[in-house]
Amino acid sequence: MPDHPEKGGVLEVTCPCCEARLAVDPVSGAVLESEKPANARAGVDLKDAQQVLEQETARIHERYDQIVRTEKGRGAVLDKLFKSHIEKSKDEPAPRPVRDIDLD
Repeated sequence: MPDHPEKGGVLEVTCPCCEARLAVDPVSGAVLESEKPANARAGVDLKDAQQVLEQETARIHERYDQIVRTEKGRGAVLDKLFKSHIEKSKDEPAPRPVRDIDLD
Protein backbone atom coordinates (compact mmCIF):
# COMPACT_ATOMS: atom_id res chain seq x y z
CA MET A 1 0.00 0.00 0.00
CA PRO A 2 2.28 2.74 -1.19
CA ASP A 3 1.66 6.30 -0.19
CA HIS A 4 1.69 8.68 -3.16
CA PRO A 5 2.68 12.22 -2.15
CA GLU A 6 1.69 13.55 -5.57
CA LYS A 7 -1.91 12.60 -4.77
CA GLY A 8 -1.91 14.35 -1.41
CA GLY A 9 -1.29 11.32 0.81
CA VAL A 10 -3.99 9.16 -0.76
CA LEU A 11 -3.46 5.42 -0.27
CA GLU A 12 -3.98 3.20 -3.28
CA VAL A 13 -5.13 -0.27 -2.30
CA THR A 14 -5.80 -3.34 -4.44
CA CYS A 15 -8.60 -5.61 -3.23
CA PRO A 16 -7.25 -9.16 -2.78
CA CYS A 17 -10.60 -10.71 -3.74
CA CYS A 18 -11.73 -8.88 -6.86
CA GLU A 19 -8.53 -6.94 -7.66
CA ALA A 20 -10.37 -3.63 -7.77
CA ARG A 21 -8.18 -0.60 -7.13
CA LEU A 22 -9.30 1.78 -4.41
CA ALA A 23 -8.04 5.26 -3.51
CA VAL A 24 -8.49 5.74 0.25
CA ASP A 25 -8.10 8.88 2.35
CA PRO A 26 -5.82 7.83 5.26
CA VAL A 27 -7.29 10.39 7.65
CA SER A 28 -10.99 9.68 7.27
CA GLY A 29 -10.77 6.17 5.83
CA ALA A 30 -13.19 7.14 3.07
CA VAL A 31 -12.90 5.60 -0.37
CA LEU A 32 -12.27 8.52 -2.73
CA GLU A 33 -12.38 6.58 -5.98
CA SER A 34 -12.57 2.99 -7.16
CA GLU A 35 -11.62 1.29 -10.38
CA LYS A 36 -13.11 -2.08 -11.23
CA PRO A 37 -10.70 -4.60 -12.74
CA ALA A 38 -10.97 -5.48 -16.39
CA ASN A 39 -12.87 -8.72 -16.75
CA ALA A 40 -10.49 -11.24 -18.29
CA ARG A 41 -13.35 -13.15 -19.84
CA ALA A 42 -15.14 -10.21 -21.49
CA GLY A 43 -15.01 -10.36 -25.26
CA VAL A 44 -13.14 -13.66 -25.32
CA ASP A 45 -13.79 -15.95 -28.22
CA LEU A 46 -14.47 -19.58 -27.47
CA LYS A 47 -11.26 -20.48 -29.30
CA ASP A 48 -9.26 -18.45 -26.78
CA ALA A 49 -11.08 -19.81 -23.72
CA GLN A 50 -8.41 -22.44 -22.99
CA GLN A 51 -5.66 -19.80 -22.98
CA VAL A 52 -7.68 -17.48 -20.73
CA LEU A 53 -8.36 -20.30 -18.27
CA GLU A 54 -4.66 -21.20 -18.20
CA GLN A 55 -3.77 -17.56 -17.49
CA GLU A 56 -6.32 -17.39 -14.67
CA THR A 57 -5.03 -20.66 -13.22
CA ALA A 58 -1.45 -19.36 -13.33
CA ARG A 59 -2.54 -16.12 -11.62
CA ILE A 60 -4.34 -18.07 -8.89
CA HIS A 61 -1.33 -20.31 -8.27
CA GLU A 62 0.97 -17.28 -8.16
CA ARG A 63 -1.27 -15.56 -5.61
CA TYR A 64 -1.42 -18.76 -3.53
CA ASP A 65 2.39 -19.07 -3.53
CA GLN A 66 2.66 -15.42 -2.46
CA ILE A 67 0.28 -16.02 0.45
CA VAL A 68 2.22 -19.13 1.52
CA ARG A 69 5.53 -17.21 1.47
CA THR A 70 3.97 -14.41 3.50
CA GLU A 71 2.58 -16.80 6.11
CA LYS A 72 5.92 -18.63 6.44
CA GLY A 73 7.68 -15.31 7.05
CA ARG A 74 4.98 -14.27 9.49
CA GLY A 75 5.52 -17.39 11.58
CA ALA A 76 9.24 -16.70 11.87
CA VAL A 77 8.62 -13.08 12.89
CA LEU A 78 6.06 -14.11 15.52
CA ASP A 79 8.40 -16.82 16.85
CA LYS A 80 11.23 -14.28 17.19
CA LEU A 81 8.89 -11.83 18.95
CA PHE A 82 7.67 -14.55 21.31
CA LYS A 83 11.23 -15.55 22.23
CA SER A 84 12.20 -11.94 22.91
CA HIS A 85 9.21 -11.50 25.22
CA ILE A 86 10.06 -14.74 27.05
CA GLU A 87 13.63 -13.53 27.61
CA LYS A 88 12.32 -10.16 28.80
CA SER A 89 9.86 -11.76 31.20
CA LYS A 90 12.55 -13.97 32.80
CA ASP A 91 14.17 -10.87 34.27
CA GLU A 92 10.94 -9.58 35.82
CA PRO A 93 9.42 -11.13 38.94
CA ALA A 94 5.97 -12.65 38.62
CA PRO A 95 3.28 -10.11 39.58
CA ARG A 96 1.01 -10.85 42.50
CA PRO A 97 -2.52 -11.78 41.46
CA VAL A 98 -5.15 -9.17 42.16
CA ARG A 99 -7.65 -10.27 44.80
CA ASP A 100 -11.05 -8.76 45.45
CA ILE A 101 -10.01 -7.75 48.94
CA ASP A 102 -7.05 -5.78 47.56
CA LEU A 103 -9.39 -3.55 45.53
CA ASP A 104 -11.00 -2.02 48.64
